[in-house]
Amino acid sequence: MRVRSLLIALCAVLASAGLLVVPSAAVAAPAGTSSASAGCYRQVGDHWECVTPGAFCPAAAHGKSGTSQDGDSYRCVQDGSYWRWKPAGSSGGTTPKPTAKPKPTVKPKPTVKPKPVAKPSGAKCSRKYLPLPDPKCQPGARNPAVTQKTIKSTICVPGYSRKVAPPASYLNALRVTQIAQYGYADRKPSHYKEDHLIPLSLGGSPKSAKNLWPQPVLAGTGKTPAAKDAVELTLWRAVCRGKVPLAKAQQAIAKNWRTAVRRLGL
Repeated sequence: MRVRSLLIALCAVLASAGLLVVPSAAVAAPAGTSSASAGCYRQVGDHWECVTPGAFCPAAAHGKSGTSQDGDSYRCVQDGSYWRWKPAGSSGGTTPKPTAKPKPTVKPKPTVKPKPVAKPSGAKCSRKYLPLPDPKCQPGARNPAVTQKTIKSTICVPGYSRKVAPPASYLNALRVTQIAQYGYADRKPSHYKEDHLIPLSLGGSPKSAKNLWPQPVLAGTGKTPAAKDAVELTLWRAVCRGKVPLAKAQQAIAKNWRTAVRRLGL
């Protein structure tokens, strides 16, 4: 009986120190020891009752909460190399922090392309193609008298363009009409020049409205963009020197005079 009493007392001490979990009904309290201190230290779900503040806690209690005999709240936290019952809210010094969740990746918003400029009210031709004309209004037109076989007697003859050019009165009247068709806010005729999309020097039609359009003048200087004039000269030389067929030169400049030289490999 004395040995049994000693074992019971030892179990009670270990249980109160948090080193042994003793079910309340498994061990009787020794003489002079209350059942609360000797046998009530137990696990109830994830909660522990009758914990001893500062005592070691078993592995099953790691990170769990508990209540002392006085009703105070405690938590089993790591303290150095050991786990002890500490007042609730105490970090114990080394409790690992929860891993932060990665922030969701924010997808960039798609770039909104600007809408093309709409035709002004009453306009028949669009200005969104500038510095090129609206291809629906001016696709370009050819002079049937100029062919690959006749270039030596037509466009390659000095003075040909001046000879076939339409009179100024015709160009001025057409310019006023087409300025309105394009819906230009600036209606001053001197700020535009009737440009032959396929130039006369490459066999363009002299009078066709499909080949003439009101090209805006640069900075009101009275001069048309020199860049197109340079392209026309380059293509004329290539055609008359036999480097480029007439039809290809006409197609290239009618489609886009800004890329014509590169497209023809000149």
